[in-house]
Amino acid sequence: MVPAVISTIVFIFVATLFVPSQWFEANIVKKRLVDGPRIVNADTRFSVKRMTPLVMNLFTILNIRISTDKRKNIENQIQLANKESKWIVEDFMTLKFFSGTVAFFYFMMLGMMSANVLMLALALPGSFLGYRIPEFWLKVKIRKRQDQIKKELPYILNAIAIMSGAGMNLIPAMREVASKQNGQLAKEFNQVIHDVSVGFSQVKALDRMAERCQVEEMNRFISSLVQNIERGSSGITNVIKAQSKELWENRKKKAQQLGEKASMKLFFPLLLLAFPATLIFILGPALITIVEFFANY
Repeated sequence: MVPAVISTIVFIFVATLFVPSQWFEANIVKKRLVDGPRIVNADTRFSVKRMTPLVMNLFTILNIRISTDKRKNIENQIQLANKESKWIVEDFMTLKFFSGTVAFFYFMMLGMMSANVLMLALALPGSFLGYRIPEFWLKVKIRKRQDQIKKELPYILNAIAIMSGAGMNLIPAMREVASKQNGQLAKEFNQVIHDVSVGFSQVKALDRMAERCQVEEMNRFISSLVQNIERGSSGITNVIKAQSKELWENRKKKAQQLGEKASMKLFFPLLLLAFPATLIFILGPALITIVEFFANY
């Protein structure tokens, strides 16, 4: 049974080498004509770029299609991780396929070399886990990026508030801050500036930034800013200052909460370490006296 499965997989893999690559390339060209141009940094895609046509040919042979909902979800995840300039959906699916295949053959080879039935039985669950590993990796990237945005937001809002108070408009203030920073928010501000320069309104550009970040603090800031812009009010500086102050207060409260949790976590280890030493210090002399007393009798 095992040799038959391996032979089938190897046959399908080799067969894809002889499938005309124009099949896949035509689909990619058609999709790009519909979706518009996409900037992809080829230097950062490593061997995935070479493997993508091969894996997509295999998907075509097996009639495996990426549904519209799944494609949108993957695109959204890639955007949240700020990897849209490095990855497209096909690249990510190739990575998942490759990860699952490597895990499958790893357990199969271990099982056949050691004649261990358990390892052979773990081949399918292992391949499923390997297939899901890129998703976990992408979620970690998203979480790290969102945490970084939360850390940067109070400082950058404070800087924008100072520049706005000095007479700068919102976009020039963003440009000035972005030119002096090198974090995730600086990249987002540069994207907002680019969107405004190509014809998007300030409200639309800010909404697009909120969609790319999906951070609660950022959403509140942008919501207040958009309401102020739509009302035509000139008090943007006050709005930014209020949001900056609120973020700093929330940050202080969170630091206090983390400090309280840390002190509670340290209480029991300190108790376990200090209590025996205290007992020895207090009861030690008494025990020595008692031992000497009974030794005399």
